[in-house]
Amino acid sequence: MKNSNKDLGRKLTRGVQAIRNSKKLGILATPLFLVATAAHAQSTAIPQVYSTVTGGSASTTITGLPTETNGDATLDLSLFGDLDYAGGGGFDAETLTVFLDGVNVGVVGPTGTQCASAVNQSLIVDQATLAPLIADGQLDITYQASGEVNNLCEAYNGSPSGVSFVVSGTITYDGVTGPAAQEQIASFMENRARALVQNQPDVLRFVDGRAGGRFNADVTQGAGSIDFASAGRGPVWATLTGSATEFEEGNDQSYFLGAAGAHLSFGDNTVVGAMLQMDWAEQDFANGDKAEGKGWLVGPYFASQISEHPLFLDGRLLYGKTDNEFTPDGDATDSFDGERLLAMLNLEGRVEMEQFTMFPNISASYVRDTQNAYTDSNAVDIDAQEIEQTEVALGMDFEKPISSHDLVLVGGLSGIWSETVGDAAASSVIGNHNGWRGRIDAGVNYSNGAGLNAGLNAFVDGLGEDDLKTVGLSLAVNYQF
Repeated sequence: MKNSNKDLGRKLTRGVQAIRNSKKLGILATPLFLVATAAHAQSTAIPQVYSTVTGGSASTTITGLPTETNGDATLDLSLFGDLDYAGGGGFDAETLTVFLDGVNVGVVGPTGTQCASAVNQSLIVDQATLAPLIADGQLDITYQASGEVNNLCEAYNGSPSGVSFVVSGTITYDGVTGPAAQEQIASFMENRARALVQNQPDVLRFVDGRAGGRFNADVTQGAGSIDFASAGRGPVWATLTGSATEFEEGNDQSYFLGAAGAHLSFGDNTVVGAMLQMDWAEQDFANGDKAEGKGWLVGPYFASQISEHPLFLDGRLLYGKTDNEFTPDGDATDSFDGERLLAMLNLEGRVEMEQFTMFPNISASYVRDTQNAYTDSNAVDIDAQEIEQTEVALGMDFEKPISSHDLVLVGGLSGIWSETVGDAAASSVIGNHNGWRGRIDAGVNYSNGAGLNAGLNAFVDGLGEDDLKTVGLSLAVNYQF
């Protein structure tokens, strides 16, 4: 060991990239815990790590951190190892440089204990340095030893013998979790709004000749759905739909919608009624967060043939409320309420050609989903927010009988314009797929003339958009009863 006679002052620097030492290092896995203290200050444990090489490095990652801070952070570190003071004969002080996400935030040591016991030292990381590093809720922490830190110490606190240093500790700062929660909830509401429109029951079937009970089973790449509908033109009907979707970023969503309604007929071509819908949605985020919500909507609907020609229109206006839960990764589950509004219009025509039939169509939908303000389990206020989603689809479908007319070739091309906007934190995370995208459908349908119908269809969605491409295959079985 070298004599210790000179103290090395601490210093705080920024912007230096961490030295990723490729030599052998070991990590002792210790539980990660989060403690709420006064004024929302939170202390997160830094797992113990060690190095068994001279001048080596050791790294660890902590997750589940508050993503914003109201002040500086304190790193309280427990140091054990060959971390001597500078001595005679040209010996330099032995230290550890600390990096957060590759940013040099200071130097700890020397301790002068000569591998005898652990010594506590602290670093202050100012708010300006810390803020961009914790935006993703995690930190990579690296300790780089100076070249004189030798691997001559015995075992300490579960480490093997022959270590050069062992470090553990905590990081404490006045964390703000509200914005991160708002962003995840906004993303959940956006995806739920899209699923709500996708799973809406078809009421044009009551007037356009397509009426009848049906059971549909659909399978697509990254999404699956089931659809049951009771028979006939009414006056009482019910549907149940479900879907499961995988997003590129790993945020999986499940959605189910049940609807029931009743209507009165006005002549042969118009129905007016009311419907009740109940839905459930769940989304598991890639970082471990989870959002779940159930709700209801109620309101009037109509469907009508609006001219002597086969031109059909339907519409609905529904209002409802939601009960929701949000669970940050590793934290308690919080509950909040919300309100929703859905407005929808569909217009469809039928044009008989010599060899095939064309179905020009246009649809428009509007969804407003509001999250009420609440206070989470850490006493952090989560502000209210709202998202609005508007979609317009223009399409041209066709069908062409083939062989003995039991088989029908079907296809279509549509352009979908979508816009999602929001306030508060929602504006920063939603609307990634605003604008136009295209979709192509092709397939074949079969009918035995006795009520059994089946179809096999493929589609490509997201044409013209770089980050949204869906290739799907659907199998549909319909039986009128």
